[in-house]
Order: sequence, then C-alpha cells, then structure tokens
Amino acid sequence: MSIPASTLKAWSNQGATQTPKSLREKIENKLTGSESKIQRKGELEIYLQGSYRNSTNIHGNSDVDIVIQHDATFFRDISNLDTYETAIYKSVYSEATYTWNDFKSEVIETLENSFGMHNVEVGNKSIKIDDGNYEADVIPCFEYRKYISFGKSAEERKYIPGIKFYTTNERREVINYPKEHYTKGVAKNQRVNMNYKPTIRVFKNIKRKLIEKAMINKDQVPSYFVENLLYNVSDYCYDETDISKRVYNVLKWLHDNQNSMSQFICQNEQVYLFGYSPEQWNEIDARAFITQAINLWNEW
Repeated sequence: MSIPASTLKAWSNQGATQTPKSLREKIENKLTGSESKIQRKGELEIYLQGSYRNSTNIHGNSDVDIVIQHDATFFRDISNLDTYETAIYKSVYSEATYTWNDFKSEVIETLENSFGMHNVEVGNKSIKIDDGNYEADVIPCFEYRKYISFGKSAEERKYIPGIKFYTTNERREVINYPKEHYTKGVAKNQRVNMNYKPTIRVFKNIKRKLIEKAMINKDQVPSYFVENLLYNVSDYCYDETDISKRVYNVLKWLHDNQNSMSQFICQNEQVYLFGYSPEQWNEIDARAFITQAINLWNEW
C-alpha cells in the first residue's frame, strides 16, 4: 500500500511564512539602525536563504537562515578570464581595505548589543540568535563574483553572483550561490506547473517520517541536500497533477538513475551535489535515503 494521497497533500503544504519575514526585518533594523557598529551600513543586503526563502519549508521548521551581505567590497574568481580580460580587471579594481574579519566582528557586536550576549552564539558557519520563538542562523558574508567575462564597458562584464565567508574554527572558505539556487528553483517550478516546490515539501516530510521510524539518521540527510537531489529529477516527473503519481514518478526516477549520481548538480548549477567538500553530500547516505523512502512508500 502506498502513502495515501490525503497524507501527501497535507505534506505538500508550506509552513510558516510571516514569522521568518518578521524576524528578518527585526534583525535588519538592528543592523542598519543608529546603534549599529557596522561601517557603511547603508550598503548591506539582508535576505532570507534556505527553505524559507525558497518556499520549501514545512510545518514545524524553526531555524531561519538569514544572509547579511555587505556590498562595500567583494571576493572574486577571475580564473576563467583570459590574459587580456585579467589585465583590464586589475586596472579597474584594487585590493579592498575593508576586511571580512572587520565586518564579522561588527555584526557580532551589534547583535550582542541588540539581543543580549546570552541570546547570541557564534558558531562555526553562522551566528545563532534565539528570540524566544524562532532561532535565526545569521551568515555575515561578502559578495562572491565568479567572472565569465570582463571587458572595458560594464555591459561586457558578466559574473555569477554568490557569497563567500570563512568558518570560525578552521578559517576555511565557504562559497555558496543562494541567489542562483533561488532563481533556478523558481524556473523549474514554473516549468512544471508549480508542482516542484510542493513535491520537495513532501519529500522533506518523508525524511521526517523516516527519522521518526528510525529508518535513517537525521545527520545523514540534511534537508538542503534533499532539495538539491530533487532538482536533478527530470521535469516530466513533476508535470503530473495527481500527487500520488507525481511522488511515485520521482521515486522511480531516483531509483533508476542512481548510477548517474556522480553527475548530479546542486540547484545553483555551480557545484556538484556529491563530493568531498563539507558542503557536499555523499552517495552512500543519498542511496540510503532513496531506498528507505521507497520502503516507506511500499510498506505504508
């Protein structure tokens, strides 16, 4: 017996939307207000990322991921530029004097002054704030530009926008592309009659049920990786009104294409989903998730 359609429909519903928005606005007001310690705070770009930004959050989610991006300077990758373009780039831009360490320290000081030191915890990748109702993971970062071309005019300068920051403990650089993740997800959702994101929410609830039944370990299957996994599933699997058929199509596609997983990409289309970086998944855990999701479907 498969999972009932009524359960799948309930699982496809989006969780809270207003509280994350209000929390982001609350934090933004503190970071851009008169008491903020941040230099050139008028150049901050503050936005949600993760499931709340991408409308893939399910009921019961609590952590809100908020990017605090300072646009006064940026990191860059110019490795794809030729010698001529590189020379132009170096003639236009000089080394920045405002460092990411300065910025992070200013963000921490401002948040501690605003929310109280006991409510602010500096983690390895983010700064966690607990306002009593929701927890926010704040990520201070600079823009990261992956240049494709660089000419003499602005029209000839093309790059893929991302973010970059350093971990607290190892001083390891982390590069991500939250804006690309968002736009690619919106495009896929539109291509399949708005069925993509509700299906992601179903699979996040499947993950939750598998954890409840001790069929998988929570640490094996981060929700971010589930979302990226489903991005690789062919569009035709989602282009189905009947939610039971749609979920079955996705499960079958994942089962049939496990031998191609090394070529799966993240939704941002800039990074492979599987690899050895801490920001990548491993195929063993992904296969376990697929197998147990199919078992849950068959044995409901």
